[in-house]
Amino acid sequence: MASSFTSNKETTNYARLCRLLADVGTQVLRETFDKIHPSGSLHTVLTTAPVNAKLTSMKKMKAINPTQWAALTSPTVSSEDFDITLLVALLRNICGLAAPLTAWLEQSSKFHRYNKSG
Repeated sequence: MASSFTSNKETTNYARLCRLLADVGTQVLRETFDKIHPSGSLHTVLTTAPVNAKLTSMKKMKAINPTQWAALTSPTVSSEDFDITLLVALLRNICGLAAPLTAWLEQSSKFHRYNKSG
């Protein structure tokens, strides 16, 4: 079936902007995470009892998917293997960042329920 969608300059620019925001945003989040938990000590941090308990809870709540869990539990764990959603979840839940005054911008997400209860 042929698509009726046609690309124009506006939609092409929008797609480029989305890609730029995702790529640059991921890199900024990764750099922030790495400043808090450098790669040399990341495995140790993730396997400490309190952090591991929080991550396990997030996994049970399906806030961390199986692919993300595999990246977290790899013996050669590296933030380079974390996607943007995992980086945000880790920054919010194990990095001790204070929520902004207006709270985290959210739409009914699992993270919202998690942060309210945990």
